[in-house]
Amino acid sequence: MADQASDAMVDRRRFLGYTGATLFGTAALAGCTDDENGDGEGADGGNGDGAAGALAEAEPLGEPVDSTAVSWDDLGDLEGELTIYSGRTPDQIDAAFEALEDEYEGFTVSRNYADNDVQVNQLIEEGEATPADLFYSQDPGALNALEGEGLLQELPGDLVDAVPESYRHPDGVWTGVTGRTRSIQFNTERWEGDAEDFPTDIMEYATDERFQGVIATRPNSGTFRGFIQAMVELEGEEETREWVRAMVEEQDVQLFEGGSDQAEAVNRGGDDDPIVALGNSYYAARILNEDPDAPIDLAFTENDAGCLFSVAGVGVLNDLEDPELVAEFVRHLLAAEGQEFMMEANGEYPVVEGVDYVGELPDLEEINPPEFDLSDFDMDLQEAQNLLDEEGMTV
Repeated sequence: MADQASDAMVDRRRFLGYTGATLFGTAALAGCTDDENGDGEGADGGNGDGAAGALAEAEPLGEPVDSTAVSWDDLGDLEGELTIYSGRTPDQIDAAFEALEDEYEGFTVSRNYADNDVQVNQLIEEGEATPADLFYSQDPGALNALEGEGLLQELPGDLVDAVPESYRHPDGVWTGVTGRTRSIQFNTERWEGDAEDFPTDIMEYATDERFQGVIATRPNSGTFRGFIQAMVELEGEEETREWVRAMVEEQDVQLFEGGSDQAEAVNRGGDDDPIVALGNSYYAARILNEDPDAPIDLAFTENDAGCLFSVAGVGVLNDLEDPELVAEFVRHLLAAEGQEFMMEANGEYPVVEGVDYVGELPDLEEINPPEFDLSDFDMDLQEAQNLLDEEGMTV
């Protein structure tokens, strides 16, 4: 699959090669606004000690990125080694690292994979002595936790401006790279009806008898805790408790420990497998990208926690040996090919407006997710976790 995605990306590069060249003037202007005073104050954007500000001062090696998406051809070459701590799993992100290593001879990524909470605790323990240059998080909560510890520094201005405000930290200390939305996964051969027959109100999934004994979810992820936190804010704590309690006691919800396992079970369609599941959109999208005829489809609620949009993102640690390389690497993630690679290989949504979504899922404009400040999410989402523990939705 990685080879196919890489081939597709190379073909697309030829198609998109003109894009960045037409944008040079605007992008260059954005890149020059980083420190307009010329007194260095604008570069002191880090929130920790050490080499704070070094990254924000790093000039683009080629063109800056912007919201219309430049091409890898217009960026500087990557050369050297980066150490990346990833809260994303290898199947989600390793193909992107491999594509960049294949693209640039002499560029390597030293990977360190673990759950978000493990990585955050490790980075806090290592402090300024960490070998990590960059943390690639599965969700905003872990990045906010590191920001709270003063371990992240401000990104260069063009990286901050390339992504809409709702998909990044307001102070520019992390940015979303790709996005996904909460969704209703269902087996098209076992569900009587189509996507139009599902409730558009997430609260009804705890009371509609059609879901009794056939619905599943995965409660142990940061994304699910974010979903619960969003429900508390939108619906109220007691209503959320009643929803969780009813899902457990009345609907006999089947609980999974992994999002991929859950989507594969829905797609498999065995007698003991769920027919309907609440999960992130990209798990089903990855199945459909490999097999458009797979018997799995998605439905979406409207403007509630059931279709919450969130991002995977990156934050850069304070002490760096090569700030220019780190900044240029992030530019590659936000450039057209980086966005499209993750769209094709991982079924995620782009966060750069200049990249159109192409895939088996509806466009975000068709989904109507609620507006939410992702920088408010913390890593543990402890109140949401406490609520789940108290109402018995745990694995």
